[in-house]
Amino acid sequence: MFRISIISLSLSALASFASAGDLIFSPVNPAFGGNPNNFDYLVGTAQIQNQHPADPGGGGGGGGVPNINFPDISIDLGGAVAPAAPAASTLAAPLPSN
Repeated sequence: MFRISIISLSLSALASFASAGDLIFSPVNPAFGGNPNNFDYLVGTAQIQNQHPADPGGGGGGGGVPNINFPDISIDLGGAVAPAAPAASTLAAPLPSN
């Protein structure tokens, strides 16, 4: 019993000495207030990591509207007949033409 009390007393004494310091944020990127000497290193690292091939057209994209063709959708209603399309409403007035 004496041994357990000594161990617990020593562990509690050691735990009281452990304390954390204040966390201080220091930015790395010069664009966000970091050290300006990091700029060349960060740009070089980003260029090494760039895996995109160079655009032969000079960049910018703008190739027009993409051609996206979706397949027709067929829904099996289990033998039920699909309702007929609603008739044109006479309540809505046609738009005037210029």
